[in-house]
Amino acid sequence: MSGRVAGITAVLVVLLVAAGVFAFQLIDPGSSGPMAVGDPTTGPTPTTNTTAPSTQPTDPGPTLTPCPTGDAVRIRVLTLNLHGGRTKAGRLELGRVATELRAWNADLVLLQEVDRGRERTGGVDQAQRLARRLGFDAVYGPTRRLRPGSTGNAILSRWPVTDVALAALPRTRGAYRRGLVRATVDVDGQEVDVFATHLDHVSPGLRRAQARAVAAQVRRSPRPVVLGGDLNAEPGMPATVALQRSGLVDGWSVVGRDDGLTVPAARPRRRIDYVLADEWFVPVRSKVLISLVSDHRAVRTTYDLLPRDCS
Repeated sequence: MSGRVAGITAVLVVLLVAAGVFAFQLIDPGSSGPMAVGDPTTGPTPTTNTTAPSTQPTDPGPTLTPCPTGDAVRIRVLTLNLHGGRTKAGRLELGRVATELRAWNADLVLLQEVDRGRERTGGVDQAQRLARRLGFDAVYGPTRRLRPGSTGNAILSRWPVTDVALAALPRTRGAYRRGLVRATVDVDGQEVDVFATHLDHVSPGLRRAQARAVAAQVRRSPRPVVLGGDLNAEPGMPATVALQRSGLVDGWSVVGRDDGLTVPAARPRRRIDYVLADEWFVPVRSKVLISLVSDHRAVRTTYDLLPRDCS
């Protein structure tokens, strides 16, 4: 009987592991390209713009590599759940979002709940429109195909995008599709991998599996990594811990200002939006910013990006 139980257990383990397997598909920045295998939506679309301290428990994460920062590049990274550019009352205020982003003066903007071609948001490509207003490059990674249009994550970059990819994250029946979009950007001659994601908001178990899948991709990156997004998990929860164990540091926990809470926007009670980076990014300051449009607050973290020859 014990042998039969062991056999069944082994089969279940294999099935669970198989269900969590996913892979990035590299895509030429000059084309829309296919999406990751197993996801029915189209791939991430890179677009080059043509116009000119918290009381919540936290995992300590890895120790930052000591290194002189004299030759470092100062870089500001911001994450915001865009909420489709709509206010709580349902008004579309994408222009106001663009004004906020310009005022916040980030170099990399990582967005979630970004629409493209949806009737509810005027049928526009929101990532492209915001990028044009900022003079940035844009990468859009759809996660759910809708009729019409799609919604997903986006990365806006002050620096040129040299490569993009998208992965579908683990999913259970009935759950929203979630994805991880990656843009490789050329920061003054040094390539950096920039990730944006939005994890499941219902199931802690699924959220943990998605975080582990993201962590696996982070560990495979041969370049400095920064990641931002709506993780739907507070500090110290399994999803955030899984990402920190991959070598990412929560910048706000090191240099954060104010209480760090991000939702709900008007009177936040939880911290679920993060900017995390590996040892090549030395956090300088981090602040939560109030959006007059989104139902989340934004998080902006400033880093010194160390040169790759730093030892």
